[in-house]
Amino acid sequence: MDDLYKEHILNHYRNPRNKYALVGADLVGNETNTLCGDEITMYAHIDAGGIITAMSFVGEGCAISQAAASLFTDFAKGKRADEIRNVTQQDMEQLLGIPVSIIRARCAVLAVQAFRNGFNKNLC
Repeated sequence: MDDLYKEHILNHYRNPRNKYALVGADLVGNETNTLCGDEITMYAHIDAGGIITAMSFVGEGCAISQAAASLFTDFAKGKRADEIRNVTQQDMEQLLGIPVSIIRARCAVLAVQAFRNGFNKNLC
């Protein structure tokens, strides 16, 4: 079973979904993991009702941070932006399909933190 989850993460790392800068984004936020240097910038289009209609990311880093960002972009589409900013580490572990060690926890939530930064900057 572990191999299946590892392959799931590697698939999103090697073939990330929505990895591009979203032109004309309503929300742009970034975050860096100072412990390892991973970087993520999140982009989102949000309609008048607060629903995320499109989300993308750009970034560099480890398999966990990049796979998590890829999974997060798919998960967020069609949901309320204020709901998505409250995604937890546990939620991200569920998306990844594995528990994440304390050392890798920051990598797993890097995309969420970048989204929160953009939300706080652009929508509050």
